[in-house]
Formats: sequence, structure tokens, C-alpha cells
Amino acid sequence: MTKPFKPSKKHKETKWKEAIKLLNEIVKIKIAPSPINGVGVFAMRDMKKGEALNADAIPHAFDLPFSKFKELKPEVRELILGHWPQIINGSHFLYPVTKMTAFMNHSDNYNYDSKTDKLIKDVKAGEEITENYKTIQNYEKVFAWLTK
Repeated sequence: MTKPFKPSKKHKETKWKEAIKLLNEIVKIKIAPSPINGVGVFAMRDMKKGEALNADAIPHAFDLPFSKFKELKPEVRELILGHWPQIINGSHFLYPVTKMTAFMNHSDNYNYDSKTDKLIKDVKAGEEITENYKTIQNYEKVFAWLTK
């Protein structure tokens, strides 16, 4: 009979460092109330033209103990703990919690290209990320209000 794999402390530390680095890099947008319509997607930090948002990313499971959260950027820590408060009790969590593109609002003065998943303008922290719905093939069938 084989014994189940038990990761070493060094292995766990390496995985935790990788998770912290990844989260600090990819957590850059959040859902918040929008002056355009309901809720929207907002920048959590200043970002440059050409930067990828990973707005259509599939959720990834993380196993990062609460004791390691002090190594996350404050805004990343706050966002994740706001979604997954049971982390303090040892819970695993997912990020992102949803496909962010589902909450992206339209603007004629848009700053995001959904086809390339990149910003087409510099964006400041707190600024809403918007796309141009008119670039969606047959958009007028879904967004008839844009044709008026």
C-alpha cells in the first residue's frame, strides 16, 4: 500500500510564494457601483495602455493560508477577504470570482478592447473600464438601444 503524498514545508512555502506573486500581478480590477449602469468593472491601480486585464479568466483555486495574506498588496488582500471571509478559518478560495467581462459597461469613449483583452488607453485607479459593444458582431440584435 502506498502512502498518500504529503508535501514538505519547503514545497508548501514555494507554492505560497508563487500564489502571492500571481495574485499581486493579476488582481487589478473589481466590480463596483457604476455611474453608467448598475455595476461595472473598475481599475484597482493605475494601468498602462496595452496592459492585459485577464477580464475573461476562468477562476483558479488557491490554497493560501491567512497567515500569508500580509504579503499581498493591501487592495488585493481586502478584495479577496471581502469575497472569502472564511479564509481566516482555513478555507480555500477562487480568483476571479466571476468572468469580469459580464459586468463591463459600454462607452463610446471606451478604454478596453475585449478582443485583445488589453487596455487601449492608460487608466487610473478607480476609473471604470469600459468596452465598445458595437465591436460585437450583430450587436444591434442584443443592444438595440445603441442603434437609436
